[in-house]
Amino acid sequence: MTAVDHTTTRPTPVGPRRGRRVAEHLAKPGWVIMTLLSLTTIAFVARYLAFNPDSYFPEQREVYMRREFVLGVHVLCGMLALAIGPLQFVARLRRRFLRIHRLLGATYIASCTGLGLSGLVLATTSYPSWVTSLGFGLLGLSMLFTTWTALRMVLAHRIVDHRRWMIRSFSLIFAAVMLRIMTPLYGVLSAAGLVTFSFATAYTWISWLCWLPNLLIAAWFTRRPTH
Repeated sequence: MTAVDHTTTRPTPVGPRRGRRVAEHLAKPGWVIMTLLSLTTIAFVARYLAFNPDSYFPEQREVYMRREFVLGVHVLCGMLALAIGPLQFVARLRRRFLRIHRLLGATYIASCTGLGLSGLVLATTSYPSWVTSLGFGLLGLSMLFTTWTALRMVLAHRIVDHRRWMIRSFSLIFAAVMLRIMTPLYGVLSAAGLVTFSFATAYTWISWLCWLPNLLIAAWFTRRPTH
């Protein structure tokens, strides 16, 4: 009589692997949207490099004309950071072209440094008040801190922490995109009579809202697991 084997083979757990695949699948549309918005912003701000006063933000025109070198550094560094940032998040590119990833990373850090420092200079005369200057000033400081912390992490071979801080850094670079979305959005809402407060008030809020929610979301997204 043949013995019956009552042992059962447990299926290989697929939950974690499937969860990672779902997360990767959902991340792709987000990356595409982020990249398209970054490229659109680059195309929009490139006009500032012509140093044509008619293209400047009207309320800041005189300041920009006095500080065109600082403005040029700010715009050029911002364009580079927006262009490089999305590429650094593509895992396949990191694995296959590590040298290029490192070169782009060094360029990104240099660009963020120039962007943050020039932003601090421009923030001192931000329209319309010191509250706006404080908002943009803290943006510049946060940009420098997160970017240089990311550099410090990779030099210490703490790659996971490096990626966390790079995400936080780019969330602040993305303020350039949010600024170009929120400012015209106010114009549309104001023209439609849906908001009644002044542009000065709106821009004061925008100087904070264009970056602080980004950073909070990035901080939550990159938080360390509790177990």
